Amino acid sequence: MEIGDWVSNRQMVDIYHKIEELGLEKNVAELETFGFTVLEPGRAAPVEWVERLRDRMLEVAERRTGVKHDPGTGTHAAGAHPFGFKHMNFLYYLLLEDPVFQEALLNPYVLALHSYLLGFDCRLSSMTGLITWPDEVGYGKGLGLHSDNHVHGPLMGGMETHTANATWVLTDYTRENGALAVVPRSHVEGRQPNSALNEGAKEAIPVEVPAGSLVFWNGNLWHGAYPRTNPGLRLALPIYCARAHMQPQEDYRANVTSETLANNPERLAVLLGLGTPMPWASPDGPAYTDAMKILARAAAEEGVRLPVPHAAASDAPEVGKTSAI
Repeated sequence: MEIGDWVSNRQMVDIYHKIEELGLEKNVAELETFGFTVLEPGRAAPVEWVERLRDRMLEVAERRTGVKHDPGTGTHAAGAHPFGFKHMNFLYYLLLEDPVFQEALLNPYVLALHSYLLGFDCRLSSMTGLITWPDEVGYGKGLGLHSDNHVHGPLMGGMETHTANATWVLTDYTRENGALAVVPRSHVEGRQPNSALNEGAKEAIPVEVPAGSLVFWNGNLWHGAYPRTNPGLRLALPIYCARAHMQPQEDYRANVTSETLANNPERLAVLLGLGTPMPWASPDGPAYTDAMKILARAAAEEGVRLPVPHAAASDAPEVGKTSAI
């Protein structure tokens, strides 16, 4: 059908046109039907760029742990995680480590799909590198299956999509390599699987895709991972975003520099929470005008109309920055 300039939701009309421009209609259909979709290597970004992303993540791992990680031999630092996982390391708070991590977030395919599910004003919740090595147990018989939307119980229950995940696959995903495990169409359940009964483990499938792929899923989808049985390391970079009303896992607002913001599209400021006046940290109260100007500039830059008129939109200066990829 022809998509008109429908006043009921012009923001979604504009976002859908982005979906069409990028040829993501089939991916959106898969996302709605099964809860996840895959973009093959070279589609969302050149394979060479994904390799650079992998190399930067390995450099961060070495700098933080003192161990040079080797995806081929499996050399790695000892795992240290508050949940007690012994088969992997988590590299938290990566966004500001290198411009390539900002490029990973601001990739037009990543932004289009996140905007589609979560709205233009969605926020980056966390960017955490995952390093997994051989371990017979892994997450256990239940494969660590969980929903990202329901971690806080009934406050986040139901069918509403609060979060989504775009994961850059940095080494080949196979079941033996410890691939992502998903339960297709579980996103319609609107709840957590029963971990005591290992619910969903028998219905789960491995997402077996080559390095360079981008896997995107609805936060309602039950997902986890298979234990790695092959030698070597599995590397992945999940970009976890959430609706604007949610508290992010990682807060970058106090640490992002004006130089970093200036060197990136305006959308970065929105993704880091600078496009909302809350929470405020001054007795002067919320700076609504400043926040709305940031949001308006980002929307104008991407050609997306905001859902309601904002006073700041009319005086937002024209901007011409583009994605780094």
